[in-house]
Amino acid sequence: MRRSVIFITANVVVLGGLAWVLAPRSANDAPAPDKTVHAAFVVRQAKRVSGPPVIRTQTGAHLQIEVESDRDDELHLHGYDRSWPLSAGELASASLVLDRAGRFALELHHADIELTTLEVQPQ
Repeated sequence: MRRSVIFITANVVVLGGLAWVLAPRSANDAPAPDKTVHAAFVVRQAKRVSGPPVIRTQTGAHLQIEVESDRDDELHLHGYDRSWPLSAGELASASLVLDRAGRFALELHHADIELTTLEVQPQ
């Protein structure tokens, strides 16, 4: 009797583990990509001197932006409603995990210029 209880218990554990491993997964169960996207910009006289006009990535990515501006301003990412201060002559860093898909403008708020467009594709 004791051997049969051990045998049955072992089979239940093994079958339960197999069911968990082999169960279909949804897109929400997929791990986020282990990816960091870097973009660096230089702004002079309210114009982008260097840096990509478009940043393309996927949801779950970590975005790291650096901006050097010759004027005080505010970096603003539409759609995420995030802002970071810019001080003239200093390198500013902005960082966030991208959890929304879409096309978003990243602008210098006071100069009213679009620095780049962020395109985030769903995984």
